Amino acid sequence: MGPKILIRLLIALAVIGGIAAALHFKGSGGVSEVTSSTSKKKVFADFPINDVAAIEIRAKDASLTLSKGETAWEVKERDGYTANTEPIFSLLVELWDLNIAQPVTIGRAQFGRLSLVAPDEATSEEEAATILTFRDVEGKDLASLWLGKVYERSTNRPNPFGGGMATAEAGRYIKPGSSNSVYLVGNIFEAVETDPSKWIDKSFFQVDKIKTIEFKSEEKSNNWKLVREKADGDFTLVGAGKEEVLDQAKVSSMRGAFGNAQLEDVITGESIAEYPTGKTSFAISTFEGFSYRISLGEKSDLNELSLSLKVSAELQKERKAGEDESEEDKDRLDKAFDAELNTQKAKLKKEKALEGHLFKVRSYLVDSISKPRAELMVSEEAPAEGTEIAPGITLPPGFQGLQPGGPGN
Repeated sequence: MGPKILIRLLIALAVIGGIAAALHFKGSGGVSEVTSSTSKKKVFADFPINDVAAIEIRAKDASLTLSKGETAWEVKERDGYTANTEPIFSLLVELWDLNIAQPVTIGRAQFGRLSLVAPDEATSEEEAATILTFRDVEGKDLASLWLGKVYERSTNRPNPFGGGMATAEAGRYIKPGSSNSVYLVGNIFEAVETDPSKWIDKSFFQVDKIKTIEFKSEEKSNNWKLVREKADGDFTLVGAGKEEVLDQAKVSSMRGAFGNAQLEDVITGESIAEYPTGKTSFAISTFEGFSYRISLGEKSDLNELSLSLKVSAELQKERKAGEDESEEDKDRLDKAFDAELNTQKAKLKKEKALEGHLFKVRSYLVDSISKPRAELMVSEEAPAEGTEIAPGITLPPGFQGLQPGGPGN
């Protein structure tokens, strides 16, 4: 980098650091110009990050409470279901290190313009603040923060959807709950919301190395059970009839059934009665000794359904040593076996904790494997004379040999 370029960069940085952000609203009593400041100052001089045991998020028409349980954070609005700790910790660190970008001079009468009116006093959601309240283990308030309107700045590029120049979210107006001072900060707090489903721990059960999978529905003729002898082998149909030939291409997806299961939400309270399970079910056993009983509800118009789960496992507790193992090999293999056993025990403990809960999942989780028995079989592909082989195309008698794979090819 040449000296001229370096000097220009230093000058540019100095200019940027000294520019004042002028924020204006039309009409009387608007926001005045903001004084520039290049020195960083925290919103909270000493945010008590290690003492926070509960977080309340309150908006205009909703609220949510996260609290520390005996072993993990919990979501009150989901009957104490385990919360995802990552966004909670991120939020606490964000508050501890929250710096003021610009102080904003504004009267209380204009708080509505920046969405900083108390939720119970606001006449609309646009005026209402989102209030974060942090409490200790005894329920005492430690700190609070009012989140207002998101600040957008021009990107100096035309809006691709029309309507002038494009903008980008660059910060948010906030107010410490203990004062009437208003600040603009560089944080957006996008993750802060009152929807409980956004805060629950989304980790779910995972089925590996399926040995048997059985499907049951209200119509017994649709039921089936598949088994395989090896983890990399093909399935066979239990109790196959003389005319039934299993199509391996159609059942290949069964090998990875529930291998990447994901949950959307936990159904609690009075809503449980609205989501009965038992419409269909799966019974699965794995080569690792796990057994799953999965009961499903009816698919909704939103392609969602309810799911309940039971898990058990018969784990191999000791390794059978080989005849010609050296002491060194035995020690190495024993350690590897113990490590894998501990992993399986941890998996069982985690998945057992899911029992007793009712989950909401997307139907794609089971759509590809909830097939009637007849759809798993090899079917005759050759169409009869005069049948339609493609939409809008019908072959007349005598032209069947022109089909792909027919006598005329």
